[in-house]
Amino acid sequence: MSLAFCADQPITTAAQDALGFSTYAEALSRLSLAGEWPLTTGVFGPAGCGKTSLLHLIAASLIQQAMATNHPVLTLWFNVTEHSRTGSAIPRTLLLQALAVLKSLDLRAEDAQQLTDWETRLTVANTIPDTLASAFPATFARWIDNYVTAHRGRFVLFVDGLDACPPEYALDTLEAMQRFLGVPGSLCFLAAEYERLTASLNARYGTSLTEATHLKRLVQVTFTLPLLSANHIEGILARLAPDLPAGARRVLAAGLPPNPRRIKQGLNALRLRQALTQPAGGVPEEFDPTLLAKIIILQERYPELYAVLAEQPCLLQELELHIRASQVKDDGTIFSGTKPLPADIARYTADPLLTCLLGATNDDTVLFSYLAPHELRACLGSVPDAHDPDRQVWDDLVGGNIARLRAAVEIARQCHPGYSRALMRFMQRGHPAPIAQRLSAGLALGHLGDPRDFAETVMIPAGEFPCGATKQPCELPAYRIGRYPITQAQYAEFLQAHPEIPIPYVDEDWARVYNWDSEQRIYPNGRSNQPVVLVTWDEAAAYCAWVGGRLPTQEEWERAARGPDGRSYPWGETFTPPHANTRESGLGGPTPVGIFVEGESPSGALDMAGNVWEWTVSDYDQYTKILRGGAWNFPAESARTFITERSRPHNRSHAIGFRVVFPVAPNMDLT
Repeated sequence: MSLAFCADQPITTAAQDALGFSTYAEALSRLSLAGEWPLTTGVFGPAGCGKTSLLHLIAASLIQQAMATNHPVLTLWFNVTEHSRTGSAIPRTLLLQALAVLKSLDLRAEDAQQLTDWETRLTVANTIPDTLASAFPATFARWIDNYVTAHRGRFVLFVDGLDACPPEYALDTLEAMQRFLGVPGSLCFLAAEYERLTASLNARYGTSLTEATHLKRLVQVTFTLPLLSANHIEGILARLAPDLPAGARRVLAAGLPPNPRRIKQGLNALRLRQALTQPAGGVPEEFDPTLLAKIIILQERYPELYAVLAEQPCLLQELELHIRASQVKDDGTIFSGTKPLPADIARYTADPLLTCLLGATNDDTVLFSYLAPHELRACLGSVPDAHDPDRQVWDDLVGGNIARLRAAVEIARQCHPGYSRALMRFMQRGHPAPIAQRLSAGLALGHLGDPRDFAETVMIPAGEFPCGATKQPCELPAYRIGRYPITQAQYAEFLQAHPEIPIPYVDEDWARVYNWDSEQRIYPNGRSNQPVVLVTWDEAAAYCAWVGGRLPTQEEWERAARGPDGRSYPWGETFTPPHANTRESGLGGPTPVGIFVEGESPSGALDMAGNVWEWTVSDYDQYTKILRGGAWNFPAESARTFITERSRPHNRSHAIGFRVVFPVAPNMDLT
């Protein structure tokens, strides 16, 4: 995203109209030209709402329409605030500017001389001389009639700055405008804050007259800028920062005040915060701008909460988890992992804006829960430190160096349990990362504890698909299949419930790194999230029955892997090495499940090409069972979705695992 700031300057042309005010400007200018004169139009709204920009757009529209009809428009801009700072008399200054505008006309000699005389008298005097004051209205009206309206033109006065000047200056301007410049053929557009103008009028003229009467003496047409909707704010942000992701725009639109000036300030704050997350001369953290946008809203709308979170960043993760824990996923499960919140933080969990801000997202990678400690501090405003020990731990966890990873795991386990959630983002398809980094994160999770739900299933609807190498039509009923192969940790729970079933173990040198501990009946250290191997077909079938399912048929497995279009690999027709753990990867063994996220099948299942072969319930012959999916020690050709392999049921291999199928009843609601 661009780090350039937005200046608080008014829009002057339709091409610059980020606010979408051109429609208002065209209508106001067109109707003003067609109406009776003199006519004063009031543009009302709070400070920063875009009143000045609308005046400029009206001026541009008037000039454009005048050029189209060959009718001249003579414009005078008068900013009360600028002139109030000089301490000069506002009426005298306004008349001097009006005379300066008239000098651009082709005046007759006597009129030009009188205009010059008046300029001289006004320049040397502190106030408007009485003789000039009495003569000016009629003479000015004659000049406008002779030199402007005679050519079907208009004299247009734009009065701005009434919000930021002392009330007496604003009222002096309005009185001078009405007394001297409100002549036939003249239009006036003034911008003001309605409440402030009303208060000033009441203070000068008293409240015996109604507020409406005060305004009607000055303004014939009233236009109040409407409040900006969230969609309107998103549109403004899209024009101001077209490279800002849609998610960040939605967050800012939901939380920023509906005021153009505040919107620009919020965008500038976001850009500054992004710049601050980049160490001097270092590599940027590249936080998702949506996360930084959430921080901006927290700081803007909840300063007390933000102050607490800046001191205790981990509370932001817990608050996010708590809000998400109350929300139900599409598959009916809820988010877990919450801890009790302090009372001063817990009260925010029911806040509607915070619920939207921290709870509603279609992208699980845009979560504070997935940030490491040093990243979370940087997000909340701490200046990144290249020597931050937390950063070093993080770099070691995802760096791929096994020796450093093991040392980092021990530090992370003792100091920051939140590292597991932070590493989870590498398991998300929406998070761009090289496979080496995903593998390192997966190995770290194998030690720290992997929060993923490995019992998750994907739905396969009933229907026909092209099956086998020849793509013969095959009809299947609906079913659910495991998104992942069964992991070592899942199988350990099964063995605890069934002490009579032997552990995965083969008394051979090649099996040493895969063998379970015979005394503790537990998998090798750090392999909790890897697919369980060294299991026979009968043991795999027993596990499936224990969880209420069964092994898939080879057709069920194939349909989940290749989708309804019959693709050769879960992702398409061409083998892509970073999408699967096959012999080409050179990894030399099974990897944590689900790290090859780009190899996801159309149904959402993972590891259906490579990693380990998977048992099916189907027979190859009376002696062997069919395997599907390829493995880490087989070439890419074996990982094609229609390729079969076979094995004897009693075989224990370091390249064979399994996943579970759950049949779906015909009358079951599949939504």
